[in-house]
Amino acid sequence: MSTESFLVFLGIGIVAGGAYLLGRYRSSQAQHGPRPSNTGSSQDETPDEPGLTDGESTETGDVLEDFSDSVSWLPDAIAILDHDLNLIWGNSMAETWFGFSTSEHAHSHFGELVKSEEIKQFISGKGYPESLECASPNHPDLILRLRFLQYKNRQYLLMARDITQVKALESIRRDFIANASHELRTPVSILYGYLEMMSEKKRSGISSEWKQAIKHMHKQTVRIKQIIEDMSMLSRLENPDTPNPPETLDMVELIESVSSNAKALSGKRSHSINTKVNSRYDLLGNRSEIESLLSNLVSNAIHYTPAEGKITIKWDVKSSVGTLSIADTGIGIEKQEIPRITERFYRVDSTRSRNTGGTGLGLAIVHHIVNRNDAKLRIKSIPGKGSVFSAVFPSSRIQPNDRSTDLLFG
Repeated sequence: MSTESFLVFLGIGIVAGGAYLLGRYRSSQAQHGPRPSNTGSSQDETPDEPGLTDGESTETGDVLEDFSDSVSWLPDAIAILDHDLNLIWGNSMAETWFGFSTSEHAHSHFGELVKSEEIKQFISGKGYPESLECASPNHPDLILRLRFLQYKNRQYLLMARDITQVKALESIRRDFIANASHELRTPVSILYGYLEMMSEKKRSGISSEWKQAIKHMHKQTVRIKQIIEDMSMLSRLENPDTPNPPETLDMVELIESVSSNAKALSGKRSHSINTKVNSRYDLLGNRSEIESLLSNLVSNAIHYTPAEGKITIKWDVKSSVGTLSIADTGIGIEKQEIPRITERFYRVDSTRSRNTGGTGLGLAIVHHIVNRNDAKLRIKSIPGKGSVFSAVFPSSRIQPNDRSTDLLFG
């Protein structure tokens, strides 16, 4: 478990426990006012809801004070809201970043306390999407990642972490990759051109020994060129300023094109390439990106599926949700590897990946394309039986058309 995850879970545990005590403490304060004397009564009255005794109430107050001191060392901002999104409590970091005071603004609606429309929409959606990256309302130079969680007693926990340095490092890395891929493209292209010319020239006076070496160098140069192209594409996809204009995509035409390329890539391995397309619906997306998504997933399926295996490309729409999936009967992926396979250069089997000519960036590219087109990536795999990679698109990306048949071809 990473340090960030550990601190998140630790913070949730501490705050949830403190919130529980806070709830009990306030409940007891509400229930225990001045008690009437029992004069003339033959029976003791029993309250419907058991509260805290005076001793327990004092003890709980002390625990709450200790709890508040303990949470203050956390590097995160933490605020507790009730079911109506009114502020119950916030630590000092939350007060600094969001610009409120717990003592002055308790029971005020949190949306009225923060000067950020993004955060207001985020909490009003009760945590959808699952996290939000935005500037601090009180310190615009800080970038925060927000999480909004629900737990018992109908309360909400808002957590924020300063990721300014992380975003700065991501920007440096992105710029480095973009510049490196740009600078490497020209010299590698020159090497590629000369090596290709030398390997194809029949009467060059080059010995058979050198011809073999040149052939090997040419093959590796092709691989370097592909890595550079993938690095360049990944850099463009990661850049939030890269335009991503959606258009209506005819999925029949697009998938037929990808299927044709897949058969050529399979070559002598004779994979069975099948495609099922629900032609009644088009997809609203960036054509070059969706085509790249399909090409990368199909290429992976071919590389990791034994000869004469089956690969199925499918486009279907159910309940207004579109699913673009690529299924194969390949070697599969171990369950523990799945969360990491979209990382850059991560390889489940590095030897096999090098032999198949993979760059280690294909699934990272797929991951970014899926996010840029408002979709979710779903991966199912059984070792030795195959895998299914699915991009699930929301209803806003689905466009009905006047075509009315499902096409099945192979």
